[in-house]
Amino acid sequence: MKSIILSVLLLILSFGLSAQDSDKQKFELSMTFGLADLNVEKFSPVENIDFLNYLNTYPDYLDFMTVKLGIKYKFSEKLTTDLNLILFDDLVPDNFDISSHYLLNDYFGIGAGTILYKNYITNFETYHIDSNPDYYIMDGNVRQFKSFDLGFYISPSFRPVYNDRFKAEIKFDLGLSSFLKEETSFYMKRKNSNEKLLYDYKTTMAFHPYINPRVNLKLKAFKINGTSVGFMCNTNLFYSKKAMNYTRSIQVWTPDNATNQDINSPKHSYSRFEIDFGVYLNW
Repeated sequence: MKSIILSVLLLILSFGLSAQDSDKQKFELSMTFGLADLNVEKFSPVENIDFLNYLNTYPDYLDFMTVKLGIKYKFSEKLTTDLNLILFDDLVPDNFDISSHYLLNDYFGIGAGTILYKNYITNFETYHIDSNPDYYIMDGNVRQFKSFDLGFYISPSFRPVYNDRFKAEIKFDLGLSSFLKEETSFYMKRKNSNEKLLYDYKTTMAFHPYINPRVNLKLKAFKINGTSVGFMCNTNLFYSKKAMNYTRSIQVWTPDNATNQDINSPKHSYSRFEIDFGVYLNW
């Protein structure tokens, strides 16, 4: 994953530097605080475990609080690059949104970028407890893993109002995203018997299309010595139909008795609504 992130960063920065106009460089720093609400369609249990049934959501509450730290660099009047670091409740900086955007004229532009968002898959050991009543899990631990969703997108944009005082920009991200690979195992023993089972799961990557319309608003409050200070509001709605497929290996007693299967899980409706407010500095 680190190599993918580094490659994307180098690609975006090299693209921007090739069009740099040294007379019109411009930086913007921002910090916003917000909320995110995650909704994932859940299905009834079937023969094979469906990991997205165990994606951690709270239907009656907002799922996350967010802190977003942004850096924007203006290479020219037409080309900008945005790097946004996103922190959830755990305050671990392992989510991001990086993009470059080219302005075609005063109203329309086109951009491209990449995103990485984490999800928590939790308590899926209950599937084996319920589906294997004659066995028990030997370590007895609760299962959880972070599942990172990596996406790449293009982004047409429209600026209905964009002046020194007030800026409004609408973007419509069109992209592909996939959960990164994860692995988990269950070591089980039959009750009142010496028979043991080992279930090993390895998820596979599968890219699914998504849409992510965004609205970004900025209002300049005042200016001091060439530095503008203002308020900003961002909101977006990510939507996709996603599945988490995997390879399952079942071993009875020894690895020589292992059986392997590739499991295709059903696609779930997956959406994430976000809104945040904060301040920016521009010079």
